Amino acid sequence: MTKLEKLYQLINYSKEVGLSLNEEMLQKADQLEEELIKNEVIPRLSESIEPIITQIQRPIVLVVDYVPGEALSVRLTRKRVITEEGDTKQYSLAPLPNKERTKKTDKTITSSPKSSWTGLVVTFPNGKIINNRYAYETLIEVVETVGIQKVAALGLKHVGLDFIGKTRDDFYNQHELAGDYLILTHSSTDKKKRQLEEISEKLGLGLKVEVV
Repeated sequence: MTKLEKLYQLINYSKEVGLSLNEEMLQKADQLEEELIKNEVIPRLSESIEPIITQIQRPIVLVVDYVPGEALSVRLTRKRVITEEGDTKQYSLAPLPNKERTKKTDKTITSSPKSSWTGLVVTFPNGKIINNRYAYETLIEVVETVGIQKVAALGLKHVGLDFIGKTRDDFYNQHELAGDYLILTHSSTDKKKRQLEEISEKLGLGLKVEVV
């Protein structure tokens, strides 16, 4: 288990028992995540895409959009930046000048298997179907359709936090809803399915929730 994985475990445990995260812990998480990106993610990206992308002869910007538990996507623009430069960090994919490229060997870089992309389809008794590109979008739309306050009143919890509440968390993914509510979307598609099924059962909605 890596240091980052151990830290995530500690953070999850702290949330579950109601302990607040201190600034040092959050900074350490940022540091370890950046080290993983610099030392493992970016070198693999460089090796994978450089031979192909150099066929393109005009500048483009690719942004990897990663949300835990959701499908990985890439955004493309011909503008020089997508977000404010002050909010971003830039890492070079190309080898540094005067540095020898790593000699090619017969070894292949492998990574742990990734689960295939999944989404959610929710069918209401009246035939209404909600099926968005990302599972978290489907989750949010269903909650909004059912009624944010009604779902918030159920008092559902996840990783020690309110599933829907008004307290912003510094670590887990939340999305803003009407009425200053925040919904916690830091979960797998299967977990989102179980959350919707629990909402359906407790409110007597008769929803059919499927992973696709």
